[in-house]
Amino acid sequence: MTCRFLHRSLLHRCTPRPPLFIQYRSFSGRLPRVQTLNPKNLTEYDFRDISGRETASPLIGRFKYLKYGVYPKQTTGFYYYWTHPDLPATAGQLRFRLTPSSDPSLFKSGSDLLRPNGLPWSVSMARLFGVQKFYYTDILLEDGLVTKDVIYSDYFRLYQRHRLNLHSVLLQSFEEVFPLDLPQPSQILHVVTPRGVERIRLRLGDHSWVEDLKLVEPGKQVYAHARLQVYDHEGQFAPALRVVRMFSPSGEELVSDFPLIKLGQFKAFQSWYLQVAKEIVEGGYHPHTCAVTNKS
Repeated sequence: MTCRFLHRSLLHRCTPRPPLFIQYRSFSGRLPRVQTLNPKNLTEYDFRDISGRETASPLIGRFKYLKYGVYPKQTTGFYYYWTHPDLPATAGQLRFRLTPSSDPSLFKSGSDLLRPNGLPWSVSMARLFGVQKFYYTDILLEDGLVTKDVIYSDYFRLYQRHRLNLHSVLLQSFEEVFPLDLPQPSQILHVVTPRGVERIRLRLGDHSWVEDLKLVEPGKQVYAHARLQVYDHEGQFAPALRVVRMFSPSGEELVSDFPLIKLGQFKAFQSWYLQVAKEIVEGGYHPHTCAVTNKS
């Protein structure tokens, strides 16, 4: 996603700030709101120490580290908005970058806060807007991180209209890349189709090769990006998942020819993958459809 970073208003720049130790550290009650979620605009006043807290947030809302438990010791750093070129503009996340001090220049060398299962602590854009929408839309717009078209798109209204869990993965097409945690036995997708929003449970089967990569300790998971793909198995076309990118706990990206996660036949996919199969046979498909053959 291409971002244009906007200048803050004169009024915002002239607002008096409290002393630093009051601004970022509070031993009881709520912490003050951060001034930006854009890593390029961070200042020492956006630094937070949320160690030992049950809930915390940069603006409003109560975001937990775990369902039961508190944020770990030395959870100090900066809240920021994370996105990736693989993902649609609606798939941004709130994350927390760990740094030992309030110096914003340490942001790049820091690492994201992880949950005990090895996955990044994050809050989806859908959930951010489900808290009290205008607080987060205002700061994301002011930071130039999203556009009004994204914020007011029908995408986020679909969560309410179809009563979807705010943690749900919602795809606007079968071709979109989406976040995937591996290994896990299944993944639920919600896909916008001409018939409405369809709920699909993918049985992921055996993908022990993920652990063979040794990106994380045994028993933990890896954050990845994946997309649906059609493959040719002995003359029969069927859907699969193609992992396009994986991330180490430190944030390093691994791009490789990962094995396909084969899904078998699904009625929900049928009209899509049969159309793709037809295009493959006729030679009319294009790489941007994310559907290619794989006979391995």
